[in-house]
Amino acid sequence: MSFANVCAAELVKFRTLLSNRITVACALVGVALVGLLMGSNIGPSGNLVQGGPGSQAVASPMQFVMFSMMILGVLSATNEIRNGTFRVTLSIAPWRTLVLGGKMVTLAAIGLAVTVVGLLIAYGSSLITASGTPYAPLSNGGTSVILAFLGSVPLVTALGVAVGVLVRSTAGALSILLVWAFAGEGLLSVVLPDNVDPYLPFMMIGAGPGLLPEGPGPVLGLVIFGVYVAIVVGLAFFLVERRDIS
Repeated sequence: MSFANVCAAELVKFRTLLSNRITVACALVGVALVGLLMGSNIGPSGNLVQGGPGSQAVASPMQFVMFSMMILGVLSATNEIRNGTFRVTLSIAPWRTLVLGGKMVTLAAIGLAVTVVGLLIAYGSSLITASGTPYAPLSNGGTSVILAFLGSVPLVTALGVAVGVLVRSTAGALSILLVWAFAGEGLLSVVLPDNVDPYLPFMMIGAGPGLLPEGPGPVLGLVIFGVYVAIVVGLAFFLVERRDIS
């Protein structure tokens, strides 16, 4: 079985699960609702009333897409391992790295497609409620903050798959990723020097770069985050060849 066939099979598996489509739809609805809310908070200066840049009216809603795709990445790996379908796939294409690589590439591509749709929804919904204000989310570096989602969402999706394969437990993998992203980095930012905490993984992607001007910025931050993800993905490939799938 070729790599293209593996990717095609992964796409079919993703599309056949109703829960995947519901999760993506809910994420996009969340993007629209938060986009409407953020747009209504645009002040006369074109920035948020609370002081954040206008680009956050698009970046903040996109957090729904980013974390939803990461969760789907975890579920796609752990559900297959738990249900034994990963083992069935290996009986057809008995190259573990090929199967795992196909899964990551397919889900990352789906994440990219959902990101494009999400960005359009976020911009459109925020523009509706920001009418009458000098709202320009792409100005003052906003373009790089917003377009960085085109890289960060596929990366976090692959990260979700890799952690799911490493931990082999849905609850365990989601706990590690979500607790680290929402609590672990927040606690570390309190104790770490101000010039260090912007380099924590999830601080460098998503809405973070637009709120942390002292950090590496959205482009360099995405590159560094990509290195973090590559290490975890490499470990997943290394171990998947050397231990039992079940």
